[in-house]
Amino acid sequence: AAARAAGAEVVLAIDKVAAKESVARRMGATHFAAADANPFAKVRELTGGRGADFVFEAVGHPKLQEQCLRLVRPGGTVVLVGLSPMGSATNLPGAVLTRRELTVMGSYYGSIDAARDFPKFADDYRARRLPLDALITRTYDLAEINEAYSALLAGELARAVIVF
Repeated sequence: AAARAAGAEVVLAIDKVAAKESVARRMGATHFAAADANPFAKVRELTGGRGADFVFEAVGHPKLQEQCLRLVRPGGTVVLVGLSPMGSATNLPGAVLTRRELTVMGSYYGSIDAARDFPKFADDYRARRLPLDALITRTYDLAEINEAYSALLAGELARAVIVF
């Protein structure tokens, strides 16, 4: 939703769980690719072989962070949103970054100012401008918390809500 609101015409979501396509589309994705179905070819197809202007890695897995370099166009930007485990290493070759003139940046909560931005997010949600409900795959009772956590770890859910 944020990419579309910022003016992106093409938003490609990539996930290893094909069932998440409907969630991705509700959140503003115009296209979807399964991670095991050659997302590199899909990016090339959608961009005329150029590569994506921006690539957001939201999982925090070092190998996925490295793959972003193959998805982004020369002069493009890779934004690391997913939090990697402490002590994990990502191989971002300096020669590739320099020759392709890439920008790699991290983003933690979008660099928000919580006191200023959370009330705006709440207002946008209430006014239906921020479709957070689209992220909620399922609601669980507190007694089902172990089932909910297992489903989340297995990649079956975008997000779950525990009601107690």
